[in-house]
Amino acid sequence: MSSNFIEKPRYQCALGGALVTINAINRAVAIVHSAPGCASAADGAAKSGSGYWGTSYCNGRATPSTNILEKEVIFGGESRLAEQIDSTLEIIDADLYAVITGCMTDIIGDDVQSITGRFRAEGKPVVVAETGGFKGNSASGYDLILAALIAQVVEKGLAKVANQINLLGVIPTQDVFWRGNLLELKRILEDLGLQVNTFFSPFDKLSSLKTSSQAALNVVLSDVHGLGAAQAFEEIHGIPFVNIPLPIGPTATQAFLAELARHIAIEPSVLAAVIQRETEWYYAYVEHVAELYNDLDLQRFAIVVGDANYSYALTRFIVDDFGWIPYLVAVTDILDDTGKAKVAERFNSLPAELRPKLIFETDTSRIATSLQEELAKEPDEYGSPISPAFVLGSTWDRPLAHEFKAGFLSVTYPVSNRVVTDQAYAGYRGGLRLVTDILSTLISNR
Repeated sequence: MSSNFIEKPRYQCALGGALVTINAINRAVAIVHSAPGCASAADGAAKSGSGYWGTSYCNGRATPSTNILEKEVIFGGESRLAEQIDSTLEIIDADLYAVITGCMTDIIGDDVQSITGRFRAEGKPVVVAETGGFKGNSASGYDLILAALIAQVVEKGLAKVANQINLLGVIPTQDVFWRGNLLELKRILEDLGLQVNTFFSPFDKLSSLKTSSQAALNVVLSDVHGLGAAQAFEEIHGIPFVNIPLPIGPTATQAFLAELARHIAIEPSVLAAVIQRETEWYYAYVEHVAELYNDLDLQRFAIVVGDANYSYALTRFIVDDFGWIPYLVAVTDILDDTGKAKVAERFNSLPAELRPKLIFETDTSRIATSLQEELAKEPDEYGSPISPAFVLGSTWDRPLAHEFKAGFLSVTYPVSNRVVTDQAYAGYRGGLRLVTDILSTLISNR
């Protein structure tokens, strides 16, 4: 019997996803109820894989953790958890304390709800989510902890604000550029007269999460991620949601804004003015590098490797705005049949002649094998049928690019060969950043 494993995974477990989500909220502290090493391993993967985003308040190696051992496995770790919460509340000054659990504590069945409930009854800002790693990947952890926050922290019964929206589906660190992407989309949407909650930028306050039940609409920037959080908002706070893919570049962003205007009131004249202003801004720069693009013949066949959010967003950008031909796209999430169908439906909206071969595969070596198999179907006596090529993927995909003598830019998790601060690829300005990064990569050795 053959075994199946994933070489070089492109996500964390559910605990890791929940941990980084809490770490991205200002003055929120995670209390990890798990075996030793879980918190530090998850933190290390997030830091190195997301462009070295660094350590914020009381996380990283300083993350409070119960570090349960054999004794707790046999007799239960509830008293150890209570002890850890007590000491964390005494030592660490925070506005929110989030207890998240690992595989071991979920398996032995510790009653974490009861333990945290005692602290909540005393007025302590303690919440809990059961996030054992076996419950899924980073996206699952994001949904699990957000659903807990929506139920336990977000205020109930607040009047709706007609022009307020919440942005969901962009997972901290899993989207390496989450901070810049959220801020860029917020900038554009606020210019349309909307109030926008992003929750996870360096400038967001916990208060915006607490009052987010006022929103009239949740916008999920994904077809498959953030749905659990959106459904929790709808069930508990009566906020409807709409799925609109993460937009990169002028064409996708204009379509994003037009679609949003069908779900929330935006003054048509303001919408038209913002689209015109941003489009002119984008092309004011792009027209000056068009000569470089043409003179050096920088058109390429593209191979895109990334999660469901980025695989489509990047492919649409290179089709609509960059003039490249996508050859193969690998979606690296582990999705059920329904999730795969949703993602495939998005790709079917691309022009048939520019629709790439789509595969769902997270194992790095099998992605390379799939590409080789596709190329073998159309041999070219003059060389590779996709030469010259360019790979948009993660750091794991650099050997793939080298094998096919292709250009390479790391844009999807994990990214460990770049430092990421405020960079964004979403929106108009993010699209220009992507143009700049791709062209800079292509001419870097001249």
